[in-house]
Amino acid sequence: MKTKALLTLSALLACVCVYAQDQPTSAMVFDSYEWDFGPINEADGPVMHTFRFVNISNNPIQIDNVATSCGCTTVQYSTEPIHGGEEGEITVVFDPSRYDGRVFREVEIITKDRINYAYLTVYADVTPIPMGLEQIYPYLLAGTIKTNSKHCTFGYINQGESVTKVVRIANVGDKTVKLSTVTSGNRYGMSVDCPQSIAPQEVVSIHITYDIPKGKNYFGIARDTVWIVADGAKSQEPITVNAIRIEKLSNADNKPKPVMRIEPTYVEFGEKSPGKIYKKTIVIGNTGNADLIFRNIEPMPGTAISISSGQVIKPGKEMKVTVAVTNSRQPHYTTMGSINLTTNDPIRPFYELRLQIDTK
Repeated sequence: MKTKALLTLSALLACVCVYAQDQPTSAMVFDSYEWDFGPINEADGPVMHTFRFVNISNNPIQIDNVATSCGCTTVQYSTEPIHGGEEGEITVVFDPSRYDGRVFREVEIITKDRINYAYLTVYADVTPIPMGLEQIYPYLLAGTIKTNSKHCTFGYINQGESVTKVVRIANVGDKTVKLSTVTSGNRYGMSVDCPQSIAPQEVVSIHITYDIPKGKNYFGIARDTVWIVADGAKSQEPITVNAIRIEKLSNADNKPKPVMRIEPTYVEFGEKSPGKIYKKTIVIGNTGNADLIFRNIEPMPGTAISISSGQVIKPGKEMKVTVAVTNSRQPHYTTMGSINLTTNDPIRPFYELRLQIDTK
């Protein structure tokens, strides 16, 4: 068993050079940072994969929290300290219920010192359980028109690109319905192509396109809404549409590139009195070899940050930044805030800085 452990440790240490370019500087070195479950069936239930890591530092590491990009993903881990040279395991469980097609989910590992963090990603191709039209399209829009999703997420879109996504709707009734759409929001280059009618028991596609102009200061999250109008009746709820607009970036090894580092990555204010604004200082650094440029800063309501779009951090430098959050007036309430940062870091061009404060 000792020989096997030594061989495993050596294999993990050998991964340092492979993954160091793509992962945050961390004492946690994993055997892999991504796992593809491949084709799976919704009917078979949750799937899991165990990521193994080694602590390459001389100090103990203790996992304090994990943050997943979706409630369909859970994580199993030990909170016991992992000493230098020791191995640890993190098991990611993905539940494919109500999913169809290609899915990817992220897991952020956060340690007590807020330094030795890591990002893991799992993928899957989900084959759903065969169902009737009413079950496949469970969300009512208007009249007899239903959809399988009220959200259309594009992910990253480079400036100068045109990307189209499809939203499918079904007519579960017994009469032909006339269709049209109404859009609102900031309309960040979004257009909608909708059929003029839909026959009984028919499924049609609505094409939603983002055209992001090149050379303009269009960065960060684009948020839009699309209402379906069926025989003149506007849907009670819209289809929400969003995309993250970034510049076209190269992650080639031979090109200079910035690398953003944030400490801490999760800002906790502790327990505070209600209804007041509280501030903390964090450090944002650039460990790359090119200028780090903040393309877009978007504080969510109730939060603030002391940097603005256009600011630059030179290679090897760091900046002390003040973040603020307004505490709730409701006693014994936890306020969660976030600040979206869009930069020219090709590894992670969009970052959501999370803040938490508890009301006394």
